[in-house]
Amino acid sequence: MSILSIPGLIAVFLVIPGICGFILTDLLHIYESSAVRRFALNLAWGNLLMWAAFEAVAVPMILLRQDFRNVILLWLLILAAAVIIFVSARKKAPFIRLHGKQGKHTGLFRDRTAMVLLLLLLVIAGFQCAVYLFGMHLDEDDSRFIAHAVYTWKTDRMLTENPATGELNLRNWGGDYLKDAFSPWMIYIAMVSRLAAMHPAVLAHTVLPVILLILGYLIYCLIGVELFDEDRRKALLFCVIVAFLQLFFAGSTDTQSEFALLRIWQGKAVAAGVGIPMILYCFVYLYRHTEEERAFWILLIADWACCLLSGMGIILAASMIGICSAWYIFAFHKWKMIWKVPVVLLPSVCYGGIYYLCKIGRIVL
Repeated sequence: MSILSIPGLIAVFLVIPGICGFILTDLLHIYESSAVRRFALNLAWGNLLMWAAFEAVAVPMILLRQDFRNVILLWLLILAAAVIIFVSARKKAPFIRLHGKQGKHTGLFRDRTAMVLLLLLLVIAGFQCAVYLFGMHLDEDDSRFIAHAVYTWKTDRMLTENPATGELNLRNWGGDYLKDAFSPWMIYIAMVSRLAAMHPAVLAHTVLPVILLILGYLIYCLIGVELFDEDRRKALLFCVIVAFLQLFFAGSTDTQSEFALLRIWQGKAVAAGVGIPMILYCFVYLYRHTEEERAFWILLIADWACCLLSGMGIILAASMIGICSAWYIFAFHKWKMIWKVPVVLLPSVCYGGIYYLCKIGRIVL
């Protein structure tokens, strides 16, 4: 890691997501009554919008065997075009816009109970981040995920080498290759490494886990605020309980805690720690603000982003959105929104359908 990596990391993980998130939440009229929460929401949705845009760009470029540098350029151009179009349309767009009622308690520093809970949350989450930052867990799956990222970062070729043997694979894909072609999270890591001037292994094992873990807790804070009607004490207590439970629920390789605290840099772990909680937040928001139907379209971005993360992200995102949408439509009698559900699920249907056809041999790539 060089000194040049710092501005690159700030741009990729703070500036660009903040701008992209503001565009998305403003277009869909999703506003928080606190500037801090609005910034957290922008940061969370901005990352998902960046992931969705990369999935849209990278998959066809991988299937066409295009150069990795073309993917980076096209991704940056799409984000830049979105910003230019939005600014041109809005002219005057405040970065922070407050909407709705204010929280029940004013002045966090005057609320001693809330301050204690906040400090406790920072201690637990900070400890988890410190373990990631100063320690290292090497998962066996890294022999594929990180190997792909390093290979792409070095050669500008995507998924053309067997990470286990080093043999070139320039023809048909199969097995894990096929899953990686439709969920190229490791290629995204390679792109961030290129933009931040940092080796992919260092980024994945040191910097990215801390950022993703913080992002996950920001989402849980947003969920807590919506669940408990902006009562900061209850919301912070909810987050403290989540953070505390994650320390002791990693007894199996299939738990969310294991994914979050041991290998969150891997795509399926990002889906468990960030993607699925963000879908949950969106539905909690919809349940509490039933009149803001426009916010339903943000699920399209969430589903698209989860497709980038892993094959399980494609399946779980589609299942969760489909089931929760059915309950939302039935419970609140939103019968006119039925047609929106298949539209929101289009990314999972398209990527999952093509993957399945390739797997059974109907399509040869």
